[in-house]
Amino acid sequence: MAEQFSAEKNGDIDCERVKNSDNQSMLQNESNEHSETGCMKHGIWSHEVLRDRESDSNSNADRNKIMRKASFKLSWWCNGENGDQHKHDIVSFERGNITTAERSSKQISLKWESDPQTVLILTKPNSVSVRILCVQMVRWLRERKKLNVYVEPRVKVELLAESSNFSYVQTWKDDSEISHLHMKVDLVITLGGDGTVLWAASMFKGPVPPIVPFSLGSLGFMTPFHSEHFKDCLDSVLRGPISITLRHRLLCRVVRDAAKNEYETEEPFLVLNEVTIDRGISSYLTNLECYCDNSFVTCVQGDGLILSTTSGSTAYSLAAGGSMVHPQVHSDIIIAAIKFENIML
Repeated sequence: MAEQFSAEKNGDIDCERVKNSDNQSMLQNESNEHSETGCMKHGIWSHEVLRDRESDSNSNADRNKIMRKASFKLSWWCNGENGDQHKHDIVSFERGNITTAERSSKQISLKWESDPQTVLILTKPNSVSVRILCVQMVRWLRERKKLNVYVEPRVKVELLAESSNFSYVQTWKDDSEISHLHMKVDLVITLGGDGTVLWAASMFKGPVPPIVPFSLGSLGFMTPFHSEHFKDCLDSVLRGPISITLRHRLLCRVVRDAAKNEYETEEPFLVLNEVTIDRGISSYLTNLECYCDNSFVTCVQGDGLILSTTSGSTAYSLAAGGSMVHPQVHSDIIIAAIKFENIML
């Protein structure tokens, strides 16, 4: 099952709006207004043409700078009395990327409306088996599937050391180019374990293309594909339709001196697994007040607090005594790390 990480619109939607039910209908209306999305009762289509937001309208070169990605359609179903009717969650598209406000408990299918053109391969470092597989996969994707292939700069150096014939492989030079990858890449392939999937998610500060994770690491909760069958697997993914799982990330902000009139807010960041607030090197317990939608929930005294997504429920949250939760469950998890409790003797 291919993995698709949903993400908020770049600069257009924040965590509060995602969680606020009053805005869900607004997101639905936005998707209906776009004739390109074709949002109907049987599914939804992505946009086909993407334009660089940062291009200068006065420049002819920038005006002609159009990134074309493979368009696709999402379809999902539910069983029951009205099982013959198709229903969908609050899902919208912008610039060819999925933005969603609710997780889906129904089977979701992705069908390509146009052929994928570009893939990004991310690999686990310092692994001979991963490097060998990467060489085979890059050659197969280029020669058999005629796809454009992006890799990390480190991986391109390794490929060129293997053979000068890999000069067609593309990469990036700096972080500014990484921020535009989602406008070029139709599919992301990870070779490694769950850590490589987390690395893939962290690379994209906004929307994340569909991810196909191959298991080549020690942990594989999010890597369902086996590397020995990568040709058959990628054939199926590129041909479609395929089943996908929508996974949510947390949009987090660190606010300092919140009690003051002039408080400081750091740049927000997106988290796939969990956020941990701990006491660090301090010898004292932390005392944390937890609020949800401005309503007090509880006070935690202990080593810290873990706020986890359902994807992260099999990671640090599980080690701290939390429950394993299926990623399609609409839930977030709060776990107190080694909390202080009175012991009655």
